[in-house]
Amino acid sequence: MLIVVAAIILIALIALLVGARWWTWRPVIHQRVLVQLDSGLAIAGVVLSRRGPLLVLGDVTVHASKEPTRADGSAVIERRRVVWMQVI
Repeated sequence: MLIVVAAIILIALIALLVGARWWTWRPVIHQRVLVQLDSGLAIAGVVLSRRGPLLVLGDVTVHASKEPTRADGSAVIERRRVVWMQVI
């Protein structure tokens, strides 16, 4: 009986952790954001989706030099490289 209760608690804890991880990036979908990367590069755009460890941005502007540069197409960013993100 004790093993069954422990298994149920473990399953509930795993479900809670997976749900929290899923929700962490969910509220920014379809929002315009400014993303600062660990390389010092900043990218502004609309978050189109998140696919596993990746963020897909559309309508992208790259802030690498003194003047921002518009990029064609979408930008795919690894979420582990994101230092911070600001919703604008």
